[in-house]
Amino acid sequence: MQEERKMILKMIEDGKISAEEGMRLLETINEREKQAEPEPEEQAFFEEEQRETGKQSQESGDWSYRRAEEKMTSFANKFSGFVDDAVHRLKEFDLDFNFGTAEKIDHVFQQRDVYVKEADIHVENGAIEIRPSDEKQVRIECDVQVFRVKDAETARREFLREAQFSISNGRLRFDVRKKSIKVNTVVYLPTNDLEKLKIYAFNGRVNAGSLPVHKLDIRGVNSKVAIERIDAKEARIETTNGSITVRQFNAMDGELKSMNGTVTVDAGRGDFHLESVNGTLHFRLSEASQSKAYLKTVMGSVYVAVPDGVKVEADVKTTVGGLHCQLPNMSVIEEKKDYAQKRQTFLANKDGEGHFYIEAESTTGSIHVK
Repeated sequence: MQEERKMILKMIEDGKISAEEGMRLLETINEREKQAEPEPEEQAFFEEEQRETGKQSQESGDWSYRRAEEKMTSFANKFSGFVDDAVHRLKEFDLDFNFGTAEKIDHVFQQRDVYVKEADIHVENGAIEIRPSDEKQVRIECDVQVFRVKDAETARREFLREAQFSISNGRLRFDVRKKSIKVNTVVYLPTNDLEKLKIYAFNGRVNAGSLPVHKLDIRGVNSKVAIERIDAKEARIETTNGSITVRQFNAMDGELKSMNGTVTVDAGRGDFHLESVNGTLHFRLSEASQSKAYLKTVMGSVYVAVPDGVKVEADVKTTVGGLHCQLPNMSVIEEKKDYAQKRQTFLANKDGEGHFYIEAESTTGSIHVK
């Protein structure tokens, strides 16, 4: 469970959970590791059986395989419970109810004839939608709910005091950090000169159209992320609780991570790293190219789709699930089918176009390549 410990420590470092909450989660992992260890009596019984038979019969092998599988399934169920506990406070987190009634207002921030090279958007409570624009103006439409105020006029003053909007030296900044103000935001963003885009959402979805940008950084906590298209040199998308979906993704370096959610790239080209603790990974190569995909999940399966005629080199493995690799002209280089781990390395379409390299790993799910 080293990966899970690293993820918890990173969440503490990023400020997503407190040090005390992190310690409780780490203690939970330690307790469940102890529960997953075989009892001394069971181990002794198994060893005695081995000595008495003096050989590994087929029946004994089947029995030990089933027994190991049952243990791994038990571990999977326990870890799934841990993940559910870890994100429970986020899934049930409803700031509207926590803060009571709210006053609703609308507000628009707008500035014309601007040059935007960098954009930094930070909203603690509410959705963010990015609509790319060819016009040289920034327009931010805000649908606002302000809690703990007596009337709409007070709500407007409170929002304008807390919201930070500025464009200076090619840098756009929009920031609303007070959690008792819920802001559903639509940002009309000029992208012709955009080089860097940074988005943070604590409690709300992130949607975007086509994003041509050199560097993209999207972070969420209780956030679902959906983007139509990304063309970037470097792109990082990470959320604690929520799915990540990118319809078309071209990147020299793309990284997508969700602790509790499905990660999907419908059409990708470049180098990618997809990761989830409790979620399935989907990746489809858009066309024959020099591309790489590293995919790792604990509680989900991995699905990789490859266009016809592409040269594929792969290393796939799983602990409990199965390996289902079905590509034409496929040659298995190495294969391992132990009850504790299954692994396969293969080469397909040796003389095909491009070169697609895959590394895929799952603890409890299956790997599918076709």
